[in-house]
Amino acid sequence: METNTLNQTDAGVIALLLFILMIFSSFIGKKIGNYIRSKRPPTEKSSETSTLVALLFFLLAFTFGMSSDRYNSRRQVVVEEANDIGTAILRSDLYPDSTRALFRKDFKDYVEVRISYYETGPNIKGILKADSLSQVISGKLWKRATDLSKDPNNLAATQQMIPALNTMIDVTTTRLSGEKAKVPQSILIMLFFLSIITAFYGGYSEGRNGRIDWLIQIGFCLLVSLVVLFTLDLDRPRRGFVNLDTPNQTIIDLRKNFN
Repeated sequence: METNTLNQTDAGVIALLLFILMIFSSFIGKKIGNYIRSKRPPTEKSSETSTLVALLFFLLAFTFGMSSDRYNSRRQVVVEEANDIGTAILRSDLYPDSTRALFRKDFKDYVEVRISYYETGPNIKGILKADSLSQVISGKLWKRATDLSKDPNNLAATQQMIPALNTMIDVTTTRLSGEKAKVPQSILIMLFFLSIITAFYGGYSEGRNGRIDWLIQIGFCLLVSLVVLFTLDLDRPRRGFVNLDTPNQTIIDLRKNFN
């Protein structure tokens, strides 16, 4: 799991810090613009600010799109995992009652571990521990199924259970890999710097022209900070207000199979 400082810092703190830095940069840009205007009045209007704003919005849209795609992929994988586990549980009914009871006991433990895998939140140690325990239980299920496959009487059950277990085990790797896939830190850092530089040039340009509308400037900084906040929140489904609670309910609902 990714443990860099940016990823561990709360998204709201990052967005607030970015907003403050953008306002401060605008203020510094205005002061410098006013100073240069007093020494050398502008002869024509500069277009650097509009170009920077266009570039900033493009990068914001690109980064938000990356986060959104990753969030949708993670959500789909959770539902897929619930379906895979449910299929494997149902196929345990193909075995004799005594064997079926052993399978269902392990499946019940497996479901509880997969529920705790998400409910542990952003605790990296908890995530890895739950994932490791999942592998132990799935290993027991796999061994039992392969041992039973040696009995010709279990041929039909084996042909159904082995593929289901294989899919169930594989999807856990897909889910863990999906959580590790974040928007690259280098892109986020570039986005932060571009936001601050754009705010600076906005203040500078207005200062050079002898005016600045702070309402518009503050609104611009707030808008950019909010987009960054939502981008980071989408990229961190284990915390924040955009999470995977609803998709994860499909795994919690698997408990009904054991009532």
